[in-house]
Amino acid sequence: MKQQIRFFTALTFLPFFCAGLNAQVQLTKIDWQMSRIEGKEKMPFATIQELKLAPYQKYPHQLRAVVTAQNASAKPAEGLVLRCALSLHIIKVADAADAGFWAVPFKVEEVRISRIPPGGIYEAKLIHSALNEQLKKLRNTGFWADALKLQTMLDPKNGDEPVKIMKDGVIGIIKP
Repeated sequence: MKQQIRFFTALTFLPFFCAGLNAQVQLTKIDWQMSRIEGKEKMPFATIQELKLAPYQKYPHQLRAVVTAQNASAKPAEGLVLRCALSLHIIKVADAADAGFWAVPFKVEEVRISRIPPGGIYEAKLIHSALNEQLKKLRNTGFWADALKLQTMLDPKNGDEPVKIMKDGVIGIIKP
């Protein structure tokens, strides 16, 4: 009888054990943050939902994206590479009904993550957006950007589910 109880107890915990075998690092969210520049003073970063920017205007503040990776495994995750690409959604300035298009990425970057502890999270802060350089290239072309997209992906490892290691974050650019 004791063996049967042990067997059924083991069966009860089997799903939890098997779930741990498939645990992987996953990208859980992307937050956009802005630090206002007031005179010579830089304010703390705060999460934003949209960028306020008129056509052909330079973005006056510092922008960054924070990508959150979570290690769901019981073992530390080491030697990770996070690949990132930034793209602009381009529209015609004179045509409010223009659907626009996503341009090819203008910035591609790799961030190395040395270690995420078991059950831990890591926030990669991407601060080199080169947004103003791209907006400057659109000056006097008749086109402007109405959104910025960050595509991210962890280098895949054996057994990873692609949907867990890829994440996109889009922030709209609206006229003030």
